[in-house]
Amino acid sequence: MSPILVRGLNWLGDAVLSLPAIRAIHKDAPDEDIYVVSAPATSGIYRLAPGVKEVFVDDKKLATRLKLIKDLQALKPEKTIFLPNAISGPILAFLAGLPNRQGYARNGRSFLLRKAIPLKPENRLAHEVFYYLDLLEALGIKAPYVSPRLLAPTDLKIDLPPKFLVALAPGAAYGEAKRYPAAKFAKIAQLLAKELDLAIVILGGPSEIPAAKETLEALGPDIPALNLAGQTSLIEALAVLAKCGLLIANDSGLAHLAGAVDTPLAVLFGPTNPLATGPLGRQSLVLRQSVPCAPCRNRSCPRPQKICFLGLTPEAVAARVLKFLEPAKARGLSGLFLAGNQDQVGPEYNPIVKKPQENLSDFGQKAKALGLNLSESFFMGQDLGFLALGQSLGARTILVANPASPATFKAALFNSPTLALPDIAVPNVTRGLEWLTNRKLSDLSRP
Repeated sequence: MSPILVRGLNWLGDAVLSLPAIRAIHKDAPDEDIYVVSAPATSGIYRLAPGVKEVFVDDKKLATRLKLIKDLQALKPEKTIFLPNAISGPILAFLAGLPNRQGYARNGRSFLLRKAIPLKPENRLAHEVFYYLDLLEALGIKAPYVSPRLLAPTDLKIDLPPKFLVALAPGAAYGEAKRYPAAKFAKIAQLLAKELDLAIVILGGPSEIPAAKETLEALGPDIPALNLAGQTSLIEALAVLAKCGLLIANDSGLAHLAGAVDTPLAVLFGPTNPLATGPLGRQSLVLRQSVPCAPCRNRSCPRPQKICFLGLTPEAVAARVLKFLEPAKARGLSGLFLAGNQDQVGPEYNPIVKKPQENLSDFGQKAKALGLNLSESFFMGQDLGFLALGQSLGARTILVANPASPATFKAALFNSPTLALPDIAVPNVTRGLEWLTNRKLSDLSRP
């Protein structure tokens, strides 16, 4: 039995998005132990992943890394898989004498890898979760998409109010530009409290204590609230989220944690790209305003004010959240509309395919004439006009990345006057079908 070593991710959200890859490695070699090297902030996530026997923590200190090299020499893994793009991981593995080093050929590190996998252009646009899964596929490991999932501990020792719990996460580790104003978080909670018998729980790490304190002060005394920012371990935060009926957060690791325990969540996106790092939970709402400069991925905004949040007023956010919380109708897809090659789709999906010579107007008329419930259907393809048609009919959309010119395609997508952002961006049709199936929206038969 030969162990497998995996270099994990440093950011909490990225670590959650890598969990399906860890699962695939475990499923591919169930009798082999998985060891993970990770940053201190994400070590707890990997310790919860099935198949992981031990996590080595790399805090980047010299003494830690010298000990880590000795530990890896003693471990003698069969192979080492690097999920991040950094060159530091392969250097450490080289110094430890680990021969079978595998990962993407990026950042000038190919000479350090036995298997250096070229990055496919479509993965520059698709969701991050597929970035890791497609690496494994290229390494010969079967890695179908599954949603990131974590089992929350049940022995929570924190007393929570016996009401409908709404968690607020007003911080974001990546930078100030990602943070929706704390006072507006409080205003959203006040508006929700007029409609719901709720209590507020504020979550965040030590660096987010100031934002949490500002949110609590702006809430006022009339709404029961518990500020846990900086007071919980990662595991305790996970347990708290599992007991909440809703999380409202910036694009942050806590949002992905909530999705992993199936807590409904509403995520406010500013400078970052929801197609790349959006929540993957079945009960998630992305709140975003289309502005010319987003997504910019800046840590701090160079403008006098963050225009990517201006249109997301507390009133508008609260209204969308309340609608989102309405009891869901019976789930299930009425139809899958595809712009592409039908041969890529199995017969069980019975797709309605737009032929290349068929214009959008005629196809739209045909879609309406089928008598399907389009609000429970998906349009999937590369053609932005096709996706815009689906949205105009009330359907949801899956973007298949265009590998020919990802930069141009991305610019057209974010600046489109007629297309809202799709539910997800996938590298190919197969991944789109896996995502649909995993959401358990599998009733794709025509009436």
